[in-house]
Amino acid sequence: MDIQNTAGQHIITPNPIPTNQNPQRPLTPAPPAEQGTGHPAGPGQEVPIDGELAELEASLEQMRAGEMILNAALAKEKEAAKYQKQQDRTELESAKEQKHTSPDEEAANERIMNRKLSEMYNWKYDSGISLQSNYNQIQSIFQSLLKDILSDFTGNLQLQLMAQLDIFTLNAIKQLVTEHFQELLDFLGQYGRPNSEEALINGLFENISERKPLSLQNGSSSFGNTGFTAQSLEQKASGQKLTQGIIYQRDAKARINAQYQTSVGKSEKSITRAAEVLQRGGYLTGGKAFTLRDVRQAQNFIQYLNQNLPQMKSEKLPYTSEEYLGFSAGMSSLKAQTFIEQAGLGDGTASALKYAMGIHAQEFFLQNAQALKQTPEYRNQSGNPSYQADSFQKIYRYMIDSYNENHDAQTAALAGLKKSLESFYEKQTDPVYQNMNRYRSDIGFFTRSPIDNVKNEILNGWKAVCRDWNAFLQYTQLSKDRSLRLDYNLSRDYYIAFLMSQEKSPHSGKGRKKKTLQFVMRLAILVVGIIICLFLLALFS
Repeated sequence: MDIQNTAGQHIITPNPIPTNQNPQRPLTPAPPAEQGTGHPAGPGQEVPIDGELAELEASLEQMRAGEMILNAALAKEKEAAKYQKQQDRTELESAKEQKHTSPDEEAANERIMNRKLSEMYNWKYDSGISLQSNYNQIQSIFQSLLKDILSDFTGNLQLQLMAQLDIFTLNAIKQLVTEHFQELLDFLGQYGRPNSEEALINGLFENISERKPLSLQNGSSSFGNTGFTAQSLEQKASGQKLTQGIIYQRDAKARINAQYQTSVGKSEKSITRAAEVLQRGGYLTGGKAFTLRDVRQAQNFIQYLNQNLPQMKSEKLPYTSEEYLGFSAGMSSLKAQTFIEQAGLGDGTASALKYAMGIHAQEFFLQNAQALKQTPEYRNQSGNPSYQADSFQKIYRYMIDSYNENHDAQTAALAGLKKSLESFYEKQTDPVYQNMNRYRSDIGFFTRSPIDNVKNEILNGWKAVCRDWNAFLQYTQLSKDRSLRLDYNLSRDYYIAFLMSQEKSPHSGKGRKKKTLQFVMRLAILVVGIIICLFLLALFS
């Protein structure tokens, strides 16, 4: 049969019957296993009846029609995308052409931009408003100038202007930080990592700009070999006026700046944009190093530390043990650790403060070791040898490790005190140390002077530690959390531990028994000597 499509309708016409077949033979369906195979019927097989064949052909025709419609739609969509791409390219080229301005217009634009940049360059700290308001002023000026640079300039010039803006902004932040956070800067400068002040200022810049400051140091590869360095831009910033442009020299003829002329190169030809540079590594993806809140909090702690440093009077140093120095330094570091966690300082500020406190502890020991050598007792008596750093470190590190293990200040303080007393009393009974003034049998650990009652000395010393700690919580506004306070009342376990450490002290009963036994033995020897003398006198008389 032939299938024809006429006016959207399928018309089936019968095919002529071959002469070698019997037209009178009835048609029967093929067995199920042979249906739908696509092979012609073999001998003895019958072909489908006309109605079934018509339905099959109609389905195939519908499938072909659907495929044609789909292919046509895809082709149309592809053509439309190609056309849109051509339109976009045309618009982009048109926009590029519009960006090309005459030298006079470019010189005028740059002069306008330099006048705008002078607003940041001439920014001054205003003591009549709050710290936050000054900080917000810097941020507002920066965002406004950055928007103008990104919208009005392209290529290498855009990068140069952004770098100049960054330098002016960093100088403004430095002025703000110097005005408000000098104590923190001094502390980090003395005990912190190298370039701590620069890291702090850069961190505050990151909060304003949401990116790291641009750096053209030595023609950084991030910016291409521009020929401009951060130093050259800083020299521009240090001038009284922004008189020299980056591209055009400041004269009536607006002559091209020779330095810029040689620096254009590939960067300008490829129209490198600042946004592309920043996407390659300038924008921040993680947490910011410093925030204004964190810096303010750290400054508050350093102010407390400067006012409450453990002061070792020179006349007390010959009687001050390494264990006492280690315990004092450990308590200062426990304050810093607790403050960092409870104040919620960010990772950058926390890391900087922890590092500085570690160096501060070592300097605390070294300064007192040097001061000991200046005392008359050290110069005139052999009983005042130099401090041993190992004894100091054992106590200090033990307290820090105890805190890092459980993050509980009282547990770490009591553990440090227990270890300090054990070492101190052990040395008081050791012949190697007991001749030293600081380990004399009558010297107290806390008072560093002669005492009569060891138990009272320990309990009174612990109460003084608690009072100092709780005053620290009050100063830093952490006292609302009562769980942070140190308890004057010792737990039974620690009280027993202290009693056990007292047993090693010459002041304990064990020490007194030892002295009594020595006295009895000496007395017995004397009596025996007298008896022998009397016997000899009687014998020779």
